Amino acid sequence: MLEIRNVSRIYKPKKGVPVKALDNVSLKFPEKGMVFILGKSGSGKTTLLNILGGLDRADKGEIIIKGKSSKDFTQSDFDSYRNTYLGFVFQEYNILNEFTVGANIGLALELQGKKATNQEINRILEEVDLVGYGNRKPTELSGGQKQRVAIARALVKNPEIILADEPTGALDSKTGIQIFETLKKLSKDKLVIVVTHDREFAEYYGDRVIEFKDGRVISDIEKYVAPSFKKNPYISIVDDKIISIKQGYQLTPEDVKLINDYIKNHNAIISIDERANEDLRKFARIDLEGNKEAFKQTDESKIEISQDKRFKLIKSRLPWKNSIKIGASGLKSKPFRLVMTILLSIVAFTMAGLSDTLGAYNKYKVTTQSYIDSNINAYVLQKQIKVGEDRYSNDINANDEDLRRLKEKTGLTFKGVYNPGRLNFSLGSYAHNTSDGIVVLYETNAFSGFYEITQDDINQLGFNYWGTLPQSDDKIAISKYMFDFFKKYGYSYESLRIPAAEIINVDDFLNKNPKIYLNNQEFTVTAVIDTEFNYQKFEPLNKTREEMNRDNFINYWFEYELSQTILYGYHGMFFVNDGYIGRMMEDSNHIYVNSGNLYLYPEPSFPLSSVLKQEHIDQDDIIFFNSQKNKLNSNEVILNVRTYIYYLQNALTSYYETIYGDN
Repeated sequence: MLEIRNVSRIYKPKKGVPVKALDNVSLKFPEKGMVFILGKSGSGKTTLLNILGGLDRADKGEIIIKGKSSKDFTQSDFDSYRNTYLGFVFQEYNILNEFTVGANIGLALELQGKKATNQEINRILEEVDLVGYGNRKPTELSGGQKQRVAIARALVKNPEIILADEPTGALDSKTGIQIFETLKKLSKDKLVIVVTHDREFAEYYGDRVIEFKDGRVISDIEKYVAPSFKKNPYISIVDDKIISIKQGYQLTPEDVKLINDYIKNHNAIISIDERANEDLRKFARIDLEGNKEAFKQTDESKIEISQDKRFKLIKSRLPWKNSIKIGASGLKSKPFRLVMTILLSIVAFTMAGLSDTLGAYNKYKVTTQSYIDSNINAYVLQKQIKVGEDRYSNDINANDEDLRRLKEKTGLTFKGVYNPGRLNFSLGSYAHNTSDGIVVLYETNAFSGFYEITQDDINQLGFNYWGTLPQSDDKIAISKYMFDFFKKYGYSYESLRIPAAEIINVDDFLNKNPKIYLNNQEFTVTAVIDTEFNYQKFEPLNKTREEMNRDNFINYWFEYELSQTILYGYHGMFFVNDGYIGRMMEDSNHIYVNSGNLYLYPEPSFPLSSVLKQEHIDQDDIIFFNSQKNKLNSNEVILNVRTYIYYLQNALTSYYETIYGDN
């Protein structure tokens, strides 16, 4: 009925080394009999009992109960399994002191959905030799009697398995024997599994003894009866050491001679005193027929398993009257203390909740959650630095550390987009034919930047694509928004001309190997990515500029939102292969320098600051006057010398002057 397979359980404390309580343990238990689990503290025996009883869950392995695996159990199934098939007997009794003995048993009956009649309660008390104790309170009982009440309560459900955890640990030896005698009697019809430290009791009462050490089974033995050597029908030699004479038999002269000869040649024991005989028989585990009980290695293959595979669980139900009675028992005994405890608990929980709420407030998480709740699925962040006396804001490049900190603060994953500055990109310049005028929907020439795309990115974003994602630095993918422009107006670049009528689908377009010129480099388009542009939302912009001017002024705001959607979304990106941006920025032949508004302060205490655009020049065009220098440092810029000197002379005559660099 009950089996465990490859069960392991590891306890992981907050501090210290993890403890392996059970290490890949497999055991099969019989339908009935008394099985003892031995072992020192920490060996894993109690953990095994808790897992068998569904009080704890294994990290690995499974329990098989009537052919059903615990892997198929819900938590509710475990509760019902304990209520249906198991009876628990604990060292601390766990009986309710506010109820009488009979009421304790009656409560257990009601949890089973049965009626708690006096007849049924007395029947159960008779099984544990407690007839007449039904009206007593637990405080009026001895330790052994309390334990038998606990056993009686376990018998209410007529369990097929009784699990006892150190049932005699709090009892004296004499009372302990009474408890083991009771459990032994029950084991004739049920499986009784007992955890104990007492090896002597285990070997005397147990049909099987399993010993644990460090979470593993180190010994598993079962009891069997070793027949004695009979000299005649009335005299037997037990274990070659003890002479057993059947009670009431009178020795003949031949018997006396036989015994004398055996004693002469063997170190045998013979006892005549009746009490000494009984003690010797129990100690040596010899029955009245002279047969000796012994142990051998357990053979689990011979354990008989019932063919009854019916697995029916009974859900426990506690009547509401008993629930109220149990809850009110504390109020009855110490009402003032209970009321004060409740009031203080309410105050404490309120203050703890308030403190936790205030302490857990995180402006990053709150802001992030507000965007998530608003169903915003893309965010664009720019890094800025404040410079100069007037604290001008300059956009600067983010780095990997910035992305790491963003993820740490918000819990979201960010990926860098690189925009090297002016690229002179215009969708309209690639149109094959725009004689009808480009509609406002496609007038936006915003460019988000370069984005390194991988298959993992596609999966995470939930996008679809056609063609092949870029695999080299001369390949690129465009958004479906851009492709839809070419599908409407055709494509034209250098000698390649593709009329709109010839672009039926993406494959028609990609098969012509279209190219796009960006960042002083020519790319071949190998894929089109559907970035899920919302055409329905911007349908009012599907008009020419002339038509727009005749319509409602509200279209202006649609047009502004469109430009922001393209600029700060995936629709205006160019998708390159993984690693392209890093290789491009490390290339010594591509230097991006600042030009634009330059503010000079004559006083040394003021910093030299700039609000600049990035512009491309070749390394070979730079002449370094310092022979020790052959490249720019990260904090250096290149300026037009003639312009710089001219405006510097003017700047010396005033507090500061604005200088315009070459464009």
